[in-house]
Amino acid sequence: MEQVIILSGPPGAGKSSVAEALCERFDRMVHVEVDDIRHAVKAGYRHPWDNDRQAREQRLLAVRNASAIARESNALRYAVVITDVVTAESAPQYRGALAVLGPAVHLVTLLPTLDVTLARDAARHGDMADRIRALHPELTRDTASGAIPGAVLDTSDDIDPRATADRVQDVV
Repeated sequence: MEQVIILSGPPGAGKSSVAEALCERFDRMVHVEVDDIRHAVKAGYRHPWDNDRQAREQRLLAVRNASAIARESNALRYAVVITDVVTAESAPQYRGALAVLGPAVHLVTLLPTLDVTLARDAARHGDMADRIRALHPELTRDTASGAIPGAVLDTSDDIDPRATADRVQDVV
């Protein structure tokens, strides 16, 4: 059975870059960008941070679809890395949707300091600062309390995504 690594963290944490660095290390690996799945909703799209019924449904839809891709990829012997902002709401949804895969599922939250996260976001496109300021303390609190399980890596001092990928591999 192949493994599934879920990389979480706020925007600017480096999830996508680290996922790509991980994919370079495997012969057969699928990268599931949950933001891409969310944007498949073309009519009635809601931002994942909205809190109405339709936004909650779309968050669940994204988790279920990402998990289905992971399960099907695993069935054909592909490892999978999922990139998403996993919250206390979505962590149990992933756990349930991927339970059939057993212990081969690993959640790793990339959590550089708030200042580093904001600087990284500004360097790439700089449009998520308000969302980062709201989300960073929530992820910090929920990973510390165990509401979001798995490993937590402060990647503030990592020199590049490959170095962070090394650390991810060390904890899974």
